[in-house]
Amino acid sequence: MKNKFLLASVTFLSVVSLFACTSPKKESSKTLASSSSTNVVKETTTSSSKLEKEISDSDKVDVKTKRIGSADFGYVNIPSDWVKNDSIQVGDNIQYTDKNAFNIIVLNAATREKANVAEGVEFSADLIAQRFETRWNDSKLVEKKTRSTTTVGGNVSLKIHIFLKSGLQVAGWVFQKDDKVYLIVVEGFEKTITQFTPYVENTWSLDGTGAVTD
Repeated sequence: MKNKFLLASVTFLSVVSLFACTSPKKESSKTLASSSSTNVVKETTTSSSKLEKEISDSDKVDVKTKRIGSADFGYVNIPSDWVKNDSIQVGDNIQYTDKNAFNIIVLNAATREKANVAEGVEFSADLIAQRFETRWNDSKLVEKKTRSTTTVGGNVSLKIHIFLKSGLQVAGWVFQKDDKVYLIVVEGFEKTITQFTPYVENTWSLDGTGAVTD
């Protein structure tokens, strides 16, 4: 189980570092993420395809969903059998994993102050997206990256799609609403990114009616 969380640690470090102070501590976070990435490549490159087949063979389609999130980060629908996983908690993110603890969704958001963006510097989704892309500039881990424009809950959003050499993928949606920039990251197999794209883009909102707290 521990090995399954190694790649997750890179995602969480990437998310947390977006809102780190622009100081030597920020560079330390980058170094830590890069170090973790090296270990992740060794652990996941040869195993993800096999695990994906095992999961595909054993999983049954679950069309039921539940609503998760918070007033700070917004709410989104996810499959009902996904679980909150505090054992890999880094920072103040909200994260859920599938029952195999391999596919992950992370929710976060930041004000100018939390993101440590100085006055006089434009605080925008593009700035946070650039930070997110920078945290994935590890050629040992990443095959390619793409950027596109979409909408999340009616808000114009940047979508960063990262293809890992392990065969896994990471999708990050970054968008601004009022005084916050919101970030939603999904990591896992290609089918997970495909499945979660409409969940993220069509169900995200600040309405937490019916949301669970498990």
